[in-house]
Amino acid sequence: MSDLDSLHSKLQGHLDRQEKEWEHFIFSKEDGGFYQGLDEIKITGSRSSEKRFEEYEILEYLSKDKSVLDIGSNCGFFSIYVSKFVDKIFGVEINPYLIAISNDVKNYLNIKNANFVNSSFEEFKFDKKFDMIFSFANDSTIDGNTKFNFSEYIGKIKNLLKEDGLLIFESQAIDSVVTEQLDEKINYLENKFTILKRKKVSSEYPKNVPFRDFLILKNQT
Repeated sequence: MSDLDSLHSKLQGHLDRQEKEWEHFIFSKEDGGFYQGLDEIKITGSRSSEKRFEEYEILEYLSKDKSVLDIGSNCGFFSIYVSKFVDKIFGVEINPYLIAISNDVKNYLNIKNANFVNSSFEEFKFDKKFDMIFSFANDSTIDGNTKFNFSEYIGKIKNLLKEDGLLIFESQAIDSVVTEQLDEKINYLENKFTILKRKKVSSEYPKNVPFRDFLILKNQT
């Protein structure tokens, strides 16, 4: 068995345990269990990390002196991909099986600057502020694990973000359907941040939602 085959077997074991033991909604269960894909380890997933990174067009904002927080980092593949462009990246994820996947892949790829914390965002604590925070469809979640309302969620992000820091925000799938809800969120964000970029990005998951709204926002003090 090759090293990659061994990794795949180990990751599948985490998915199998998640299926038996995790009481909450499992994302991408019907697509083999991986919401995120990563070409380097030959896992397709529901959403390609490489494709998302290219479509988000965030490379110009990244550098080797930047620290990043990824809220709801899932299996960590997007964080792992971004790690090559930044100083440090931290993923916070409530699902312990996804954290196990993140750490196994990080170790397999010998990545030293990505760290994954098993915690809800509400309980997450950090003693330094970040240059950039990723919020990819995590301001509320269909698994029922999000306790903050939107203002509380954004308030904590601002507390964790440096004065000139950036919030990289992707909307919920449901916001593509309930546009009034998205408009309320955007209006709220406009009062707290300066919008540097707003556009539509492809979604792929769930399959009935082809696009999401994507924003790059600069913190206001």
